[in-house]
Amino acid sequence: MQMFMISWIFLLGIAFFILAFFLEPLLMVGSYLLISFIMFLWGYIELKKEMDKRSEEEMETIEDLLKDIPHTKSTLSEDLLSSLLLDERTNTFYVANREGTDLEFEYKSFPFSKLLEVAVLEDGKMKYLFPRDGILGGQVNEKGQSIINVIEAEEDDYEEIEDEEDQDAINKLTLKVVVDDFSNHTIEYAFVEKEDPIEKDSDDYKDLIKECTNWYQMISIAINQNKHEKRLVGPWV
Repeated sequence: MQMFMISWIFLLGIAFFILAFFLEPLLMVGSYLLISFIMFLWGYIELKKEMDKRSEEEMETIEDLLKDIPHTKSTLSEDLLSSLLLDERTNTFYVANREGTDLEFEYKSFPFSKLLEVAVLEDGKMKYLFPRDGILGGQVNEKGQSIINVIEAEEDDYEEIEDEEDQDAINKLTLKVVVDDFSNHTIEYAFVEKEDPIEKDSDDYKDLIKECTNWYQMISIAINQNKHEKRLVGPWV
């Protein structure tokens, strides 16, 4: 019903605009053009309100769907099809995906101890990587089982990787997480994926890189917290 009213407002605006060119007195022409402008402005305001309302309702629906996944932090992709979630209470990291906006999310969980590496990539080029010097060391115990230790990270593991040809704009900004899972060892989550490049000095890029690096830092902390953990992955055959 609301969209029907908005359509009529725009149609009336168009009608007054066309009629203005069939009138001779300049005063009448100006009046009709003014009315046309007001109608278009009114229609735009009402349309924006309706779009904001629908967007809010859609976000509430998504939040309800994601409530099935226990979490304290979450982020949602621009296309509303992917989400990263993190539960600090249970030390669990989640990746949720769905094929369409009218479908429910399917998700996979990983305890923090299974997070091995995290990186930020811009157009496939590494911008940040943690840890930088590798994370796995190991030995074989007396039972023939392999024990893998997470090696303590150095302070410079958090440093930015210098790029000789720094770009002024990018098409894709990705968070890449390596996990201890043979079936799905690499997770890539796109914060930006556009055909038209996004300028690095734009507010959109600054907001997105802030969100991306925030998740990079949280996952880095999760990896670092489990750096002394030992995990059995044997025995060797």
